[in-house]
Amino acid sequence: MSSRFNDAVIFLTLTALLAFLALATDLYLPAIPMMTADLGGSVSDGQLTLSIFMLGVAFGQIVFGPLSDHFGRLPVIRAGTAGFVAFSLISAFAWSMEYMWVARCLHGFAAASGPVVARAIIRDKYEGHRAAQMMAWTSASMATLPLIAPTLGAFIATQFGWRATFIALAIFAVLPLAGLSTFDKSFSEGNQSGSKLTLMSVLHTFTECLTSRRFLAYLAAGTMSFSALFVFLSTVPFFFDDVFKIPTAYFGLAFATSVVGFVVGSLTSAQLVTVWGQDQTLFIGASLCVVVSVLALTLADNAAKLPIILAALSTTFFFGIGLISANASMGAVSLFAHKAGAASAVYGSIHALSSASVGALAGVLYAGRLVEPVALMAFCSLLGFFGAIGVKRLQKLPI
Repeated sequence: MSSRFNDAVIFLTLTALLAFLALATDLYLPAIPMMTADLGGSVSDGQLTLSIFMLGVAFGQIVFGPLSDHFGRLPVIRAGTAGFVAFSLISAFAWSMEYMWVARCLHGFAAASGPVVARAIIRDKYEGHRAAQMMAWTSASMATLPLIAPTLGAFIATQFGWRATFIALAIFAVLPLAGLSTFDKSFSEGNQSGSKLTLMSVLHTFTECLTSRRFLAYLAAGTMSFSALFVFLSTVPFFFDDVFKIPTAYFGLAFATSVVGFVVGSLTSAQLVTVWGQDQTLFIGASLCVVVSVLALTLADNAAKLPIILAALSTTFFFGIGLISANASMGAVSLFAHKAGAASAVYGSIHALSSASVGALAGVLYAGRLVEPVALMAFCSLLGFFGAIGVKRLQKLPI
């Protein structure tokens, strides 16, 4: 196998692994109302399937990160990906909302293996701005999947039923599982220090991360900005219909206008990070998200009359997230290069817990209009902006 072809397979495989979380939410977003009605649930019950999924993601990252540091990236990610396939199929056969909540929690647990190990692999292979740049490129490539996922999900749901969306997820996960078979032995290397993997050693590493002011600043910037985005994801299946009267069949097309912003933002970040550095690029993205979300809040009462303007603001907000995402995650993980899997787990698990909590709150507050979701997005964006300020102020600290 040629070196160029092998590099392409590795890049595509890492991209697919990073896409686990986005695809496992975006593909079935348009099917949530249909699934909720079929299983006899309420709007908040349907939204809870997203938050419970993210809860599983949080705990999964805590497990898969340290395991990949100790046993090596490859065996751990293979096991996680196989689990993703299995729990996708299990979710497809849900007969009640309670069953679906359990299945989605386990689905999220397995899905966590993708991004937590992929981030660690990127950190293993690249340094500094190059790592952030590589993360931005894979993120932009990954975003093309959720760009088309809602459209595809809407088609699958309307033609074959909501259960078919989970079967499609299982089929997708088989592809990176095949790609992992081409990775060389360097991805299988375990812990070189010879130390045992114990609960205390894991907790010690987590404590190291959570007592680092720079790590916490990156964590706040990345986590709170993504939480703002997750408010959008948690409520968009409902407010598209309630506020803008967009039917399920056109959900994907409308949603894609926003996701384009993330793709462009990630690609722009990959270029800007070589000029401005990851911290300045992150700060610009966080600033943009605050401005856009506050402006959207001032227009939310008249949202139904301003669909074009709000669509443009949504796209711009996603652009800002594209500038933040890769730089925050790689900035945090790079501080602990010797334990990248554990650092990635800490970052990712808190990321997911915050998203799950804020998403659940968004579901409770949702009242059939845009004001409450946008107000929550603005609040989260502001907290992320404070994190970005912290990143800039703490630049000169060693950790």
